Amino acid sequence: MLVAAVKALAAQSPALKDPDKGLLPDVVDAQEISVHIAKAVIKQAVDEGLATEKNIPSDDEELEEWVREQMWEPRYRPLVRVDRKSASKHAKGQLGAAGAREGR
Repeated sequence: MLVAAVKALAAQSPALKDPDKGLLPDVVDAQEISVHIAKAVIKQAVDEGLATEKNIPSDDEELEEWVREQMWEPRYRPLVRVDRKSASKHAKGQLGAAGAREGR
């Protein structure tokens, strides 16, 4: 499966299209590259009989859709400026380990 991942990454190398480009894809393309790598690893796991998930699509397009449906999509809350004098301990990051464990 590791070899499948490496081959999938190598297939996305910008140097294949332009020898003056780098070997590895740009980090901004990480999510898209991850889809290709995941598909290759999943196919290899299925071929080796190591896949534990049921109903993995065998069709390339369906497999890609299946992978994309399970991918984490980052959603960040906007930062809000807080006046230091009126900020809570939580906002100042002063809750300590106990407060972090409690999810405050």
